[in-house]
Amino acid sequence: MNSIEDTYEKIEDIVGPKYISNSKAICYSYSMNCDTVLQGIPDIVVRPQSPEEISEILKIANQDKVKVIPRGGGADLTGGAKPIGDGGIVLDLTRMDKILDIDLKNYIVTVEVGISWSELCEQLSHVGIGYYTGSTGPASGFSATVGGGLSNNSVGGGGAAMYGNVTEQCVGLEVVLPMGDIIYTGAKANSFCEKPFTRFGLGPDYSGLFLGDVGIHGIKTKASLQIYPIPEYAAYSTYQINSSEDMSEAVKGTNVMSEWQHRRLPLHDFYYYTKGYTSLLTMFKIKKNLVNARVEGSVLFYTAVADSQKELEINVEKIEKVASNYELRKLGDTVEEGNLGKWFYEENGRWQWAHIYWGLYGPEGTSLGTCLKCPTYQLPDYVKFYNDWTTRNTKKLWDIGGGGANFIAFGCNPTYIDVTGGLAIHSEPKNREIQYELWKDMIISQIKELGGIHYWMGEIIGRALVDSGALTSEYYNFMISIKKALDPNGIISPGKFYLGDEY
Repeated sequence: MNSIEDTYEKIEDIVGPKYISNSKAICYSYSMNCDTVLQGIPDIVVRPQSPEEISEILKIANQDKVKVIPRGGGADLTGGAKPIGDGGIVLDLTRMDKILDIDLKNYIVTVEVGISWSELCEQLSHVGIGYYTGSTGPASGFSATVGGGLSNNSVGGGGAAMYGNVTEQCVGLEVVLPMGDIIYTGAKANSFCEKPFTRFGLGPDYSGLFLGDVGIHGIKTKASLQIYPIPEYAAYSTYQINSSEDMSEAVKGTNVMSEWQHRRLPLHDFYYYTKGYTSLLTMFKIKKNLVNARVEGSVLFYTAVADSQKELEINVEKIEKVASNYELRKLGDTVEEGNLGKWFYEENGRWQWAHIYWGLYGPEGTSLGTCLKCPTYQLPDYVKFYNDWTTRNTKKLWDIGGGGANFIAFGCNPTYIDVTGGLAIHSEPKNREIQYELWKDMIISQIKELGGIHYWMGEIIGRALVDSGALTSEYYNFMISIKKALDPNGIISPGKFYLGDEY
């Protein structure tokens, strides 16, 4: 086997000295993303510019038996963009950040996957009448890349209630397979097809192998996504929810959201903030508009869009009638009066609403995500779960410097919600092992007690699925078979789901 120095020299010949480094400082910076618990320091960081360069790098990595970890913006909270254990090569894809084609006949945009969601949507907004991607990426969309969002099956930006996950907008990919072959999926797999326009029609949906795969099956380099005209008209309202004698806040919120979904009301987004989360926002004066509005209890807000003022008014009347049936307190119309819906849609709040997790407990504070999907009716069960879990673990949390668990829920198309939350804790390095165990306990408890369907697999959640016994042996062996067929040397993102460690 060649030394890592030999590997470095061969890759340097491909990308040039400017785009490769083995500097300890740079490699250490790539050992982390937004969580600070898991760390593995790579030997080499490379910033390729084309699928051809990536193909050559992977061929070398296979020859030299060196692991490769693809990375976008590093904005995830579950270890998705970091090496598991020391060593290997991190491929930073953010140089590949161009919009390659905007097809206004088929309403498809094709991009290099290193572009951020915010940059993509900003550029699309200036094309013709103005367009966007429907689901506009995760809440970290100012830095999160299209490739990372597709790898994590992300939901949490704007448009989820109307358009669903970002992966549902994907009509095809260019992928460099682990052995170095470059393929297209979707319509462009037909070499005679001029433009990508659908994922389906050429046999199995092989795009799905690489969507939500957290980088274990190959390296995405290009993606084609549906785009939509930005609606001309929008409306927003925000409500405070208080318990009544016969109904808790969570049940009221669940009933309103369920009715909105099952009646197929045209909501662009709706978000539910638990009482505990709202208390954090007001206690720390993070969202002063809620403080000014004297909000107590849970909060629910929505955004709705339409192509005419009349259509919008009809839609809003239906949406707000459901809310009024449960005697929710409507806040003012302006952002200053507490209208988070207006802030969310008009002031880029869709890429800021989760930012309170960072630094909540001072400069050492960190957030450890456990994002998952669940049926809307389960919302009260999740409220109870987080409260009970925090109560059970209060002493352990304070022993490591403080922290707690909370979440936000928001609507997804067509009839489920995303529970975006986890732990916000002190992250002093000496306590990382304890933090990791607490984090893992929360994830496994959600899987076993509530049947949680997590989507930010990263390192922690993918392994928790295996450790909890949630995956049947038949299903897990099927995963191993696919991984082994695509990546016989186990070099791409090894360790996720423990794959790559056992062959």
